Amino acid sequence: MPDSEIQVPELADSDRHIEVPDSLPAPPADLMRKIDANMADGRVLIIATANYGMRDYMYNWIESLKRTNETKFLVFCLDDKLYEHLVSAGYGEHATTIPDEWFHQAVASEFEDYWSPLYKAITHSKTLVVQRLLYLDINVFFSDIDIVWLRPRMREYLKALLDIRQDTHVIFQQEGLDERQINSGFFMMRPALDMKRLLAETIVLQDSNQGLTQQGAMNRALNSIIKDIRTSSVILLDVMHFPNGFAYFDHNLSNSRGVQPYILHANYRVAGRKKEELQMRGYWYVDEEWIKEIDEVVESTWNDSLTTSAPS
Repeated sequence: MPDSEIQVPELADSDRHIEVPDSLPAPPADLMRKIDANMADGRVLIIATANYGMRDYMYNWIESLKRTNETKFLVFCLDDKLYEHLVSAGYGEHATTIPDEWFHQAVASEFEDYWSPLYKAITHSKTLVVQRLLYLDINVFFSDIDIVWLRPRMREYLKALLDIRQDTHVIFQQEGLDERQINSGFFMMRPALDMKRLLAETIVLQDSNQGLTQQGAMNRALNSIIKDIRTSSVILLDVMHFPNGFAYFDHNLSNSRGVQPYILHANYRVAGRKKEELQMRGYWYVDEEWIKEIDEVVESTWNDSLTTSAPS
């Protein structure tokens, strides 16, 4: 969803010091092992971030990956409870916690709607994770978990779009119907210097503006990148083949034109309406009873660990 309702004063580039690190510390050995194990051809890593309150959407996302023959992916868990849930569900090799030193703000563990103040901290973590991965020379394929993957070989298609033109450094989903706005919930990014600067500036903007979401900060940071179609390193995906919720739900762009989309991003819907839309259209793949069974296992072990760690 757009940040048009949030008014934050614009800073000139001269007033905002952006430090682009030459390098960042290597991740812990076990995290690096999982990164390497889930790396696809062309050093592409499919990733998502999620917390415990988002677990049903996360499992729906994972199921959509499996249905499109994607077996390598890594979920960066924003809390330990989600990590334990994934381990209990058999996805331990596709899950990792995020090192504490990567965070800039405390992150909630419950589901947060778009307008919640805690939502901004959750989205901020996306940038911090992607930034670290770029410094490992990885082509990061980031996907929000309210996205359903619908067609096989999409990863190869987007990587081909990157490779066919070396000046292309990032491919974004479009936001709404506005070709001037990117959606930061779905993109493939090359580990180029201008992308490292883009993320560094996004982080500075969000750290210094409490009313700005990660998407709003990234769109603002993009203003410093030349967007002439002949020289720009930023490419937008076609909104009919890669629709956001506004294009798909509210304007029916894909179906009305007989287009089979590669994904469906269920944004522009909050709380229960998001799930209802996916269920109604046959894109909700999760066995709710199975999730509840895993919930019970996790809650039991989680409560036991809290009791054990409590002071006597």
